[in-house]
Amino acid sequence: MSHDRPISHERLRQIEASVCQALARAGLPLPVCQAPGGPVPLTMLLEVLGIEVIQVPDLTRRRAREILGPLIPEESSTREEESLGGLMAAGGGITRVLVRANDILTRRRFTLAHELGHHLLHKPARPEGILRFDLLAGEGGDMTPEGMRLIEAEAHAFAAELLMPAQAVRAWHAIPGTSQLSHGLAASRLASLLLVSLQAASRRLHDLELAAHQPGEAT
Repeated sequence: MSHDRPISHERLRQIEASVCQALARAGLPLPVCQAPGGPVPLTMLLEVLGIEVIQVPDLTRRRAREILGPLIPEESSTREEESLGGLMAAGGGITRVLVRANDILTRRRFTLAHELGHHLLHKPARPEGILRFDLLAGEGGDMTPEGMRLIEAEAHAFAAELLMPAQAVRAWHAIPGTSQLSHGLAASRLASLLLVSLQAASRRLHDLELAAHQPGEAT
């Protein structure tokens, strides 16, 4: 799914504020104008926020139903064999996020950050169960295709800011010699530093106007 749906500057500021609030709740350093020392401790952040992470090989909606039971609504049964990168659900005072164990670490981290973005930014249509924005109207949910694209873009922006904070990335890029690196090398070094994929680092540099995003690269 594309994450290129435009987000207003005001909404982006709200997303950045949500990231800072999550970090503050966990007692983690807030993004500052200095180069990052390493990746955000995502597992610790989720634990402090009371979110249980379950890694599931070959994750599908059917597999999620087997694990989460009644938290997955019957209305989504038409998509039971759909492969999923991640899915979050709440019930009995517990919030759980499932993530596909087959994915490489950097992909799993981005998926978890993306699902956390949904959890903090978007309210479900009912207090318990699968977060209903995950479903289109006609599939048991309330989302239009346009609305779906928007919230996916917002969760994507949350994940990018959490894993690659704009202020910190700009400070890192300003280190003498770094801004002179080729786009590919800069993205590679940023990816290694922050434990994100090369594609995500490349896109982040592009979005922050720190390097030209190469044609044909995915996010």
